[in-house]
Amino acid sequence: MKQKEIAIVHFNTPELTVAAIESVRKHSAVDYHFTVLDNSDTRPFTKKMKGVKVLNNTKGQIIDFEKELAKYPDKEWNMAKLSNHGSAKHVMSVQKLWELLPGGFILLESDVLITRNFDFLWDENFAACGKVQRFHGRRREKDRLLPWLCYMNVPLLTKYGARYFDPMRCWNLQPGEDNPGNWWDTGACLLDDIRKTKPELVCRCYADLDKYYIHYHGGSWRLNDELKQKAWLHQHRDLWYMPDNKKAKIFICTHCDFQPVVNNPVYEVMDIRKLGDTENGVPGGYYSELLHMKRIADSKDLPDYIGFNHYRKYFNFMNDVPDIAQLIEKHGAITLKPFDLGMTMREQYATWGNVEDLDIATDIINKKFKAFAPVWNASLNSRYMHLANMFVVKRVDFKEMVKIMWTVAQEFLKRIPEDSIDHRVIDNPKAYHLDMFSPFHERRVAGQFAERIASAWIDWKYPHAAQFQMVVSQDKVEPKPHE
Repeated sequence: MKQKEIAIVHFNTPELTVAAIESVRKHSAVDYHFTVLDNSDTRPFTKKMKGVKVLNNTKGQIIDFEKELAKYPDKEWNMAKLSNHGSAKHVMSVQKLWELLPGGFILLESDVLITRNFDFLWDENFAACGKVQRFHGRRREKDRLLPWLCYMNVPLLTKYGARYFDPMRCWNLQPGEDNPGNWWDTGACLLDDIRKTKPELVCRCYADLDKYYIHYHGGSWRLNDELKQKAWLHQHRDLWYMPDNKKAKIFICTHCDFQPVVNNPVYEVMDIRKLGDTENGVPGGYYSELLHMKRIADSKDLPDYIGFNHYRKYFNFMNDVPDIAQLIEKHGAITLKPFDLGMTMREQYATWGNVEDLDIATDIINKKFKAFAPVWNASLNSRYMHLANMFVVKRVDFKEMVKIMWTVAQEFLKRIPEDSIDHRVIDNPKAYHLDMFSPFHERRVAGQFAERIASAWIDWKYPHAAQFQMVVSQDKVEPKPHE
């Protein structure tokens, strides 16, 4: 599969361009390669970024604009006072990119920040995909395909003779302000050629594409005050800033095939089926996620911060993972907002499981973990609980928490008179509500302890933990094309 490309024409806005690239990486599920055509005359793009290739045109090495513009001695200067023929230079640059990136690319303005996943835009069934800006007679401009975020199928466009730059249809290259040839802004010539070449060339127009980005509007030629640009970037920092969470890992345990709805290197999927589903003859279902927490706690080279998400449930920061180290140093831990069970934890346990199991676990905690016991007993009488084993804590805290949960799980097996947890469940159908649940479901006794112990332990150790809402995964929704 060929790598998908994003192209940016850069002119004196290095901070904006870096943020534009980072905003793509933060919101996209595609590993795009970036090509930056640098036309700067004062502030070149010098930052070294993995997956970013810079084409240096700062001295006209690729396009000599003075030489190119000299070909049009009668060009209209009145219309170009602010931008110094910036639109003409831009369309020349994009036309050159067609030559340099013949496989096609998504054109991204340097002063645009992506707000959500836009990967649907790359659609090789169309000559181009983007948003059409229409002018209904009130001005002389021609309709155009906005260059801020649009896909161009270069092989298809070149096959049928479309152009991005045509001097006869280019902003201010023709003499006279009233000359119709002057009123073709960036992207207008392309749209005109597509419309003239139907049905071979078709543009897919997304009328609501502006929901997928925010635009600084003229950062490189009009709003080029560096302090104002930096203030704008700071205002929208959540769209592009990605903290360095290399010392953190959030594990997602699963026992089925699924596609994670999160896309961030901090997440790591653990397929329970591949790791073995027994422990000393005890079925892994008894432990549920606790078995894999124990395996992680016993492994070497653990990250400084360890967390868990459910494979169908996630913290509501999703891909926009905050600076975990900063949050934990301030709050001690990250957890879900407590959920109101509508009854005490012990009462809620009795509605679906064998409450005697919970009482055995409580006795073990009371005898082996006396410092933790008061908090645990209080949690049994509380209506509130942090659900689904979702948390992020320091490595040392994770090990301590797992030690308590694992000890309770092992001691519980010694306390029950039946040969195994499966026998205990099957031999007590009423206590385990087997009229509503399966033995496979009800054998998850230690896993249920672990979830409740983790909730109480975090409240005990870190009453001011950073709390987030839960998001239950659902199908992605793409915008509908405007017909």
